[in-house]
Amino acid sequence: MNTTAAFLLMVILAALSPSAHSAEGSNAPSLQVKVDPRVELLSLIFRLAGNPEYSQGKVASYTQDADQQFGRFRNHAVVSLAQELRRTRGVSYDAVMSLAVHLKDIEGLDLAVPLDPWPEDLDGRWSPESVNNFLDAARHFLRDTGFKKFLEQHQKLYQTTATRMQAMLEKSAHLEWYQSYFGERSSARFTAVPGLLNGGSCYGLRCRNAKGQEALYCILGVWKTDSEGQPEFTPDMLGTVVHEFCHSFANPIIDRHEAELAVAGEKIFRHVAERMRAQAYGNAATMLRESLVRACTVRFHQRYDGSEAARRAAQSEASRGFVWTADLAKLLAEYEAQRDKYPTLDSFAPRLAEFFTKYAKDFEKQQTALAGKRPKVVSMTPANGGNDVSADLAEIKVVFDRPMRDGSWAMCGGGPHYPETSGKPKYDPVRTTWTVPVKLKPDWSYEFWLNSGKFDAFRSAEGVPLDSVHVTFKTAAKPK
Repeated sequence: MNTTAAFLLMVILAALSPSAHSAEGSNAPSLQVKVDPRVELLSLIFRLAGNPEYSQGKVASYTQDADQQFGRFRNHAVVSLAQELRRTRGVSYDAVMSLAVHLKDIEGLDLAVPLDPWPEDLDGRWSPESVNNFLDAARHFLRDTGFKKFLEQHQKLYQTTATRMQAMLEKSAHLEWYQSYFGERSSARFTAVPGLLNGGSCYGLRCRNAKGQEALYCILGVWKTDSEGQPEFTPDMLGTVVHEFCHSFANPIIDRHEAELAVAGEKIFRHVAERMRAQAYGNAATMLRESLVRACTVRFHQRYDGSEAARRAAQSEASRGFVWTADLAKLLAEYEAQRDKYPTLDSFAPRLAEFFTKYAKDFEKQQTALAGKRPKVVSMTPANGGNDVSADLAEIKVVFDRPMRDGSWAMCGGGPHYPETSGKPKYDPVRTTWTVPVKLKPDWSYEFWLNSGKFDAFRSAEGVPLDSVHVTFKTAAKPK
């Protein structure tokens, strides 16, 4: 890079990083809000690779610019490698962002810490070989695509985004709560990063550098825009920020007490596995981390927003399948009342283990009774997992084993691999067959969910929701 270009990039990166500020008084930790080039680069690569979670950008002008400038690089070596990593190692969602925050910067794409020993906060879906291969290909991508020029072109948008996000957080982030509540890592640095290509996908991550300094990240997807198409941040997003920062504190507690929690976690997970996987929570350990994070977030709302806000937050989590959130939050209230006995949340972990052990036993009985009432998919057209589907297929059809609630369904997904619908979905007269008109294109992979998380409108006539069903298929190539 020549001297002028290097200077321009330094100016831009400085503009992307507003000064750190105190969230509440001089005793609160500082919070830095910035658009992060590392996050934007890896989000872009996995967007080009077709990952749905990186194909949900809502800032239309930005996503259009990205597609226009980088669309011709969809066959770049790093994009092909990203596709392979997702297929063979499950590298997606937070695994992508985990690598992003472990990079020093995008200048050399060097790691902030060595890979031996393996960094405790770098997602295990990566391996030393896959990290090194990916970063080598990504360096070529930087040289081949002019990504740094793209950063320069969007300086104004980045500044607007960071400033608006900071305005939302500066009066209500309450960073002092984390240290007080969890009782650990008083020197951690908080950074909030808007993810402009991520839409509703958000991540809580951490990274400890070679000096032992710990950085805690909330990567908040940008899913709202104003009338001019500019990113918008509203107070109702604060709960998501709290959730993501809580991960850096709650996850290690669950991990340290895995032995005491594993059996109960597996018993609960087997009954909610499909619903959890629909939200990218693929195992019992992840479900337990999410459970503690969500209950802690409810207690945050109780502390700063009152009982009604806490009740609504717990109810929202129940709608996502975490039906035990209110009970777990009630247990955490006991922790708060006995801080002389439990100085940190980690010291309260035996009580958490007792809670999940008892809950698992009762939950199994409840779910066994409910299983006979839960609707099931009998068949689909095209067949789920089909690899040679005709692009001329005009509708997707789902047949259930019992009558369903009329006018109620949830076909979930987004991005380039979500089927384009061409009409209104409907049930047949007996409400056992549901169809949706679609327009498909040849030689293309499709992906969506029937019910996902809190979106569970596929329900039996009795009101019992369908377990989430992940649907994939690929159309045949167009005949020559």
